[in-house]
Amino acid sequence: MIIGLLCAALHGIALPLMCVVFGQMTDSFVQSGQQLNLTANFTVEEISALLNSTDGCIQIPGVDIEALMTRHAYYFIGIGCAVFLLGTFQVMLFLLTATKQTKRIREKYFHAILHQQMSWFDTHQIGVLNVRLTDDINTINEGLGDKICVFVQFFCTFLSGFIIGFIFGWKLTLVILAVSPLLAGSAAVWSKILATLTSKELSAYAKAGAVAEEILVAIRTVVAFNGQKKAVERYENNLEDAKNFGIKKAITTNVSMGFTQFVIFGTYALAFWYGTKLSVDEPENYTIGKTITVFFSVMIGSFSLGQGAPNLEAIAKARGAAYEVYNTIDQPRPIDSSSKEGHKPDCVKGDIEFKNIHFSYPSRKDVKILQGVNLTVPRGKTIALVGASGCGKSTTIQLLQRFYDPDSGEITLDGRDIRTLNVKWLRENMGIVSQEPVLFGTTIAENIRYGREDATDEDIERAVREANAYDFISKLPDKLNTMVGERGAQLSGGQKQRIAIARALVKNPKILLLDEATSALDTQSESVVQAALDKARAGRTTIVIAHRLSTIRTADVIAGFSNGEVVEQGTHRELMAKKGVYYSLVMQQSQGKPEEDEEGPVEEDNPPKYEDLDYVLYDSSDMDELEVVNEEGIENGGFERTSISSGRVEMKPTRRKSKKSKKDKKEKKPEEAPDIPFTRILALNKPEWPYMLVGTLSSLVGGAVYPCVAIIFAKIIGVSVSQDHLLVFII
Repeated sequence: MIIGLLCAALHGIALPLMCVVFGQMTDSFVQSGQQLNLTANFTVEEISALLNSTDGCIQIPGVDIEALMTRHAYYFIGIGCAVFLLGTFQVMLFLLTATKQTKRIREKYFHAILHQQMSWFDTHQIGVLNVRLTDDINTINEGLGDKICVFVQFFCTFLSGFIIGFIFGWKLTLVILAVSPLLAGSAAVWSKILATLTSKELSAYAKAGAVAEEILVAIRTVVAFNGQKKAVERYENNLEDAKNFGIKKAITTNVSMGFTQFVIFGTYALAFWYGTKLSVDEPENYTIGKTITVFFSVMIGSFSLGQGAPNLEAIAKARGAAYEVYNTIDQPRPIDSSSKEGHKPDCVKGDIEFKNIHFSYPSRKDVKILQGVNLTVPRGKTIALVGASGCGKSTTIQLLQRFYDPDSGEITLDGRDIRTLNVKWLRENMGIVSQEPVLFGTTIAENIRYGREDATDEDIERAVREANAYDFISKLPDKLNTMVGERGAQLSGGQKQRIAIARALVKNPKILLLDEATSALDTQSESVVQAALDKARAGRTTIVIAHRLSTIRTADVIAGFSNGEVVEQGTHRELMAKKGVYYSLVMQQSQGKPEEDEEGPVEEDNPPKYEDLDYVLYDSSDMDELEVVNEEGIENGGFERTSISSGRVEMKPTRRKSKKSKKDKKEKKPEEAPDIPFTRILALNKPEWPYMLVGTLSSLVGGAVYPCVAIIFAKIIGVSVSQDHLLVFII
């Protein structure tokens, strides 16, 4: 960036230097004109003698005009070549550094998000974070790119222009300089207001993006409850805020730019008037060349300051976008899994104790979740937490994982407060299986490897066998390398849960946390998964939260929760005899348990073998034939149950492809997107036509301003340098 800034600074100096050369060239013409005064009374023969017989150039006594013009031409060529090289390097270097810096910012921002504590996520919408990760950082990239070097270039043009102005004519420069504070002040105020409005606008768009993402993720629920109108209203409300901030920003920008242009053209008028006066009053100090040098240098300097102002818009936007991004990156994280601080014991025994734990979520400080929880989990034992929804069971597990810290009390592992332990080490020694398994859109092996980054293929296979998942995985086409689809869409609920168990077991944790791991499964899938969980619990300290109480009867200890407190502990028999919280829950489930279907449960977890699925069964009266399905259709598709009749399950691949359809697909050309006529775009903007008309007319007038200035300037120069004797000579 330093080299780029240096190139930009030198590039900015080039234009005022060109004004110096142009002024000297003008003086050469004037000197030539002065020598022509001596020829005013020459005869035609004498004038003809002044003509060069080879090139027809007038040879004026005492002035070699051709040599002077050639030298100035070389100066212009040298300045042009320097500008070409400097401009190329300044933009190239800044774009290169901006790309690298943006990459680092994006990585640091994503790293900061991933290592925030859960309380931070409770108060930040995920959609907003996604928008900041893309749009806001792209805005920062624009501000870090060539906009900075271009602004530095224009600023150096402004600075060098005024320096040259002071050297060649300080009086005229001072008069023009008196107007410069208006330009600088308006640019500073505009930049400050623009940065504030940009930050608010981006926040509004981020909220709108979060709402849109939330709606689209839950589109089935929205459609099921006819909530499209309400969803659109939520989205439009956030867009309305963004529109209002955008309008304010546009008005501020336009007024500031208009005021800047007004000051610049006012300065033109002042410089034209006072420069002419000085050339008349002090002809020895203010020749026409020096006047032009001062005038153009200061004017270009002033104008460059105005031209540099629009680049401040990108920088101001980048500042507004960077505010939230840098706040997230720099925000202190009391619970940081990337930190190397904290004790790392050599071994874990697994003794866990909760001592008088009080807790409320940071986003709801007024609601007490846990109120004096006291609980002991001996090493190698299984303890089950039961209670009504909202009583604090899952919160207890989250505190053990250090997603949050308790408001008071302490949680110990092998006698040490877990707040003194290294967070990453603590979580590496815990395996968690949740109610809804979260799988990523990659292979089965990579999903399991998320449990331990350095897990070998042998470790993964061992974990798969422990999770009772080896049989169904071995029947898949690519086995452990089979893609599971987005969020595991290609697998059944039981299969996903067993892969989640394998992911928890691959690190061979000493502590296993089961948060309603089987509550979302059907009866048969639950039995398969429960068998895997029972195998996994052996020899590990296990804390279980179960919705179906029949799965925890064999637990060593069952703890009953009520209103954020542990009100009873004991085995299944002991708590049933107490007839407390646990007894009430068991009775509720036994009374509300639905009767099993007479034909037995439907098998979901064990899909038919691939070798048995070369056909599709249609159990209908008018269609008893088999439809052949190609191999690719089976491998790439899942299967869906279409009907159940007399214990017979009808299965259809979700992606069936016959050879004919495959051939048709190859022959079918992709549809080209239709061209959208510009008139249709105009039709969509019909409500804004009056504004567009006024803007178009204003643009036409604004575009004609500088050609008009050129005409006026030419007339002023013509008046200044015209001499009657030159006109006579030319005639």
